[in-house]
Amino acid sequence: MTDTTYSELLETIDEFAAKLDPHERVRRLHRLVAPLLDRVEREDEELSDEPVLSTPDAVRGIRKAATGEPIDLDAVHEQLTEVGMCYSEDQDLERHVVSQSAFAAAAWLRLLAGRKLRTSSYLEGDDEDLVPRFAPSAFTGIVDLLAWTRSDQVYIHWEDALTYPEEFDLPAATHELRTMHREITT
Repeated sequence: MTDTTYSELLETIDEFAAKLDPHERVRRLHRLVAPLLDRVEREDEELSDEPVLSTPDAVRGIRKAATGEPIDLDAVHEQLTEVGMCYSEDQDLERHVVSQSAFAAAAWLRLLAGRKLRTSSYLEGDDEDLVPRFAPSAFTGIVDLLAWTRSDQVYIHWEDALTYPEEFDLPAATHELRTMHREITT
């Protein structure tokens, strides 16, 4: 598995995940997202004039949802997309990582709900995906985003990372993808 390319690893993960029960797939994906939630939870900046939830409350909601507790999925999703959109506009790398983490958590919540959820006003009317769609499925799209986020990088398509090796660390993202492969398959 050490000589496997990034795209081959994504395909392998996708094939494995496709064989899982949908509930198990969501559970395993949450294990990959969970370590990033602390970063998002620390952000308590008010991002809109009429927030339904604070960001820490949204993260607590994600954690409750992962244990099967009932939550307002739409409100949590809306706050996470708000964080993702606001922080993605910042030039600071740490804020981009928080943005990507929030988007990954929101996308996970969509998979859990099995339906489209309310988004921030920035995305209303748009059919914009929260997660880049270069992977074979919604599941591996989140995993792809997580590989870059967990290696503390701004997301980029892996082929573009080959073109700009001085700016993007594809080996670090691939290492994270291998680590997540092990986490998903055990």
